[in-house]
Amino acid sequence: MPEESTPDLLGTEMREVTFPDHSRGIILVQAGTPQDDAEAVAARMWSEGRRPVP
Repeated sequence: MPEESTPDLLGTEMREVTFPDHSRGIILVQAGTPQDDAEAVAARMWSEGRRPVP
């Protein structure tokens, strides 16, 4: 039986991104977001001080 969806995560997808320090991570973005936009979101998060959890 497949896992049940969480309603607040519907319409999102995980994207592998590269942060400005060249580390890699995964962020949630709205489904259909182009990869370039996901990379821009990651860079903005990084500049705001929101670092990925190791």
